[in-house]
Formats: sequence, structure tokens, C-alpha cells
Amino acid sequence: MKSITKILLLCFTATLIVASCKKDDNGPDKIIVKLGAQSNATIGSFYSLGENKVYTQELAAENQDTIDFLCFYEHAEPNRINDITLASPGATITGIFTGTTEPNSWTTKNLTKFQDPSTEITIEEFDLLDQNDATIDSYFDNTVTGGNKKAKLLTAGDIYAFKTCDNIYGLLKVISVGQNPDGYVEFEVKYKK
Repeated sequence: MKSITKILLLCFTATLIVASCKKDDNGPDKIIVKLGAQSNATIGSFYSLGENKVYTQELAAENQDTIDFLCFYEHAEPNRINDITLASPGATITGIFTGTTEPNSWTTKNLTKFQDPSTEITIEEFDLLDQNDATIDSYFDNTVTGGNKKAKLLTAGDIYAFKTCDNIYGLLKVISVGQNPDGYVEFEVKYKK
């Protein structure tokens, strides 16, 4: 009888261990990034995918060879309506960032391109993808013009495919947005190395 109890206890323990090893929605594979727009005093505007780190403008200038994304807000009617937007230093965004460390003065201006694959992937399909999934690069269509220099007018639920200057392909899903020059964008990133 004691051996049956021990076997049952061992099976129960093994079940708990296996269950605790399952992928958690907030586990280490989930990359959530929050970037502030140019006037946000508490959240940096620059992101390095390779470092998985958000930088202020000054620190981004010191690490410019690693910066893949930047966030800004622009709403100047009638021609420059971007609202909360993701771009990269290589997109040559002018009149937004100022000072000696603004991206146009950098010697290294990485270019990330963006595409909207919303007709090809749903939020549910995005959520089911794992980091480094073999299909991630298929959402960026290299046969078209190569993508846009900006992902603009961002709203929660938007999904964009991207390709960095280092040929890293990825997807990002917008979680939340705060409009205005001191606003922000929060998004989840999944990419293929």
C-alpha cells in the first residue's frame, strides 16, 4: 500500500512540474516594449531589438549602431499627420527630435522597414506564434517596394511586419497608444533571428 501511495505522490509531483514548465503568457519569450514620443519625460523614445532595451535620446546617440525603432508624434495638418508612429533613425525624420543628439546628426542611422500584413495575419494567429517561428519572415513581402519607413497612425490591435538593416524579420502587435507629443506606444514583438 505504501508503494502505491509513493507512486501516486511521484506522479502527482511530476504532473505539477510539467504543468509549471508550460509557456506562460508573461514568460521570458514574451517581449513587450513601451516607447515614449519625443516629449515624454519618463519613457525613452528609442529601442534596440538586439539589446531588448529602451533608450533616451542621449543614450541612444551613444548606442546608435544598435537602435532599430524610434517613436514620435506628429500632427501638423494638412500634410504631416502621423500621430503616434514607429520609424527608425534611417527614416530621416526631421523637425521632431532636437539638439546635438537628434538622430539626423548620427553617423550610424539604421533603417527598419515596416509593412502592414493585416490581411495575412490575425491577432489570434500572432498570439499563437513563438519567438523565432519559421513563418515570421514570410509576413514581410520583399517583392513589393521593400516596405515603408514608418508605421504610422498606430492604434491598439494593429500588426506590422518589419525588417531591420541586419535582416532580422519580425512582427509587432500594438497593445496600447497614448496620443500627443508626450504620448507612447506599447507593443509586443516576435522576431526571427
